[in-house]
Amino acid sequence: MPEAFLPLTDFVNEAKSIPKDHSLDQPVAKWVEDEILGDEIVEAGVAILRTRGCYWSIKEGCSMCGYFNDTVPGGVSDDMLRAQWNKIRPTLEGKRYAKIYTSGSFIDPTEVPLDFADEVMSDMKDIGIEKVLIESLPEFVNPKNFNYTNAPKLEIAIGLESSSPIVLDKCVNKRLRWPHFVKVCKSARDNGAEVKAYILLKPPYLGEKDAIEDAVQSAIDAAPHVDKISINPVNVQKNTVVEKLWMRNEWTAPWLWSVVEVIERCKDLPVRVYSDPTGGGTKRGAHNCHLCNNKILDELKKHRLGQGNLSGLSCECKQRWEAVKNQSSLRRNASEPYGFRNGFNNGRRF
Repeated sequence: MPEAFLPLTDFVNEAKSIPKDHSLDQPVAKWVEDEILGDEIVEAGVAILRTRGCYWSIKEGCSMCGYFNDTVPGGVSDDMLRAQWNKIRPTLEGKRYAKIYTSGSFIDPTEVPLDFADEVMSDMKDIGIEKVLIESLPEFVNPKNFNYTNAPKLEIAIGLESSSPIVLDKCVNKRLRWPHFVKVCKSARDNGAEVKAYILLKPPYLGEKDAIEDAVQSAIDAAPHVDKISINPVNVQKNTVVEKLWMRNEWTAPWLWSVVEVIERCKDLPVRVYSDPTGGGTKRGAHNCHLCNNKILDELKKHRLGQGNLSGLSCECKQRWEAVKNQSSLRRNASEPYGFRNGFNNGRRF
C-alpha cells in the first residue's frame, strides 16, 4: 500500500528501526541546567536512565517520538540500572533539584522496577534533593506506583500533547482521552505530587496557524488541572514519521515566532507556561532566520527562569512568518519553500 494511504499506526512502525547496541551500565546522558525551585533559580542535576523504553512505543508509538533509539529492547537488569545510577549520582550531589528521565515512564514498574525506583528516591532524599521530576504515560499515574518509602517532593510530567482527540488520533497516534488525563492529574495531586503537562506545537499534518491554535487551546484546557505547562515544539527525531515527512519536504519545524505567540497568549493562565525547544535554532528544531535564532532562544531561556520579556522581540523574518501563518490553511501540507525563512538569501542557513 502506498505510504500516503498507510494508517498512521502502520506509518509510525514502518519508520522505526531496531535500536543500536548500547552499554547497559551507562546512562543515556547526564548534565546540569538551571531550573526554578520555589522562588529561586538553582542548578538541577539531570539524567536519562537507559531502559527498555516506553511501553506505547513498543506497542505502536507516537509520530514524533524517536526516544526508542536510546532503548534496550530486551530490557535492563536491576544490577545494570544500579550501575547506571552510580554514574549518575555525582551529577546530583550538592543539588536541590533533580530530573530523572527514562525513554518511557519512570513509574511503569515493568520498565523501572519498584524496588530500584524506591532505592533511587531514598538516595536522592538522603543527599539533599528537595524535588525530583519524573515522566510518565497517564496509564501509570497510580499512587501505588509512586508510593515511595522516603522521597523528595515529586513532580510528574505527563505528555498530554493536545487536548483535541482528533489531533491525538490523526497527528500524534496517541490513545489518551481527556477525561482520563483529568482523572490522573487529580489522582497525582491528591497524593502529594505536582503535575507538569507537555503540549506539542506543530505535530505532523497541522499547518502553522492550526498548530498555534491547538497548543493555545490545549494549554487553556490543561491549566486548571496541572501545576505548570511546557510547550514542546516538535523536532525531527530519527526514524520517525516526522523525519520521513521532513525529508520529503512535507513538513517543516515550527517557527520560534509561533512558540513566542503561544506563550504570550497563555501568559494570563494561572500556571507557568514556558518552552525550552529541543534542537532550537537548527534545521531539525524550531527556528526562525539565522539573524534572530539565538536572540529568541536566549529570551525563551530567560522566560523559563522567570526573567525574559518576549513582548518586544522583532526581526525582518517576522513578516515571512506572518505570511506562512495566514496562508497555512491554503497550503497542501505543513512545509515551506526551501530557504524561505531567510528570504531565500545565501541558501538555507540556520
